[in-house]
Amino acid sequence: MRRIYLLLLCVSLSCTITSRAQSQYTGSDEFDKVNIGLGLGFDYGGIGANVTFYPQKNVGLFAGGGYAFAGFGYNAGVKLRLLPAKPSSQFTPFIMAMYGYNAAVHVSGASQYDKMFYGPSFGLGFDLGSHEEGKGQFSLALFVPIRSPNPNDYMDYLKDTYGITFKNKVLPIGFSVGYKYNLD
Repeated sequence: MRRIYLLLLCVSLSCTITSRAQSQYTGSDEFDKVNIGLGLGFDYGGIGANVTFYPQKNVGLFAGGGYAFAGFGYNAGVKLRLLPAKPSSQFTPFIMAMYGYNAAVHVSGASQYDKMFYGPSFGLGFDLGSHEEGKGQFSLALFVPIRSPNPNDYMDYLKDTYGITFKNKVLPIGFSVGYKYNLD
């Protein structure tokens, strides 16, 4: 039930930010429409790449894929950005919702036990840089993955059954950092 409330809150917040961004914007369409980036985090599939297409200046659709230690990770979703009043502004906050990998269990020296877990994730962050074609932006974000207990249950199973010890726990949050180049 908590997940449904969190989802409704995120959708409500995204609609509010999108409508606010649209009402504040008075300039021309000088914002990026397509960008490609390299980085690490959920939206890059781990350590990988991300492509974002903006069919509307405030709304982007993205897909990312990369190496996530336990295998190939991927995510796809929507990015809602609060555009500045001037295209020359360097700071653009955003919120994201996506589906894809949001946990990975990796066992060093025993890859047969590696496992990926998938589900929705929600995040917020900002792009820092130019929206002009041929230029780029640094992107930072913080994510809250919606997970079942499966990753922790699986780690407990590996501990109890095979005596595998883990140095790290599955973190309750995720982050991403990357650089995106504006193609158009």
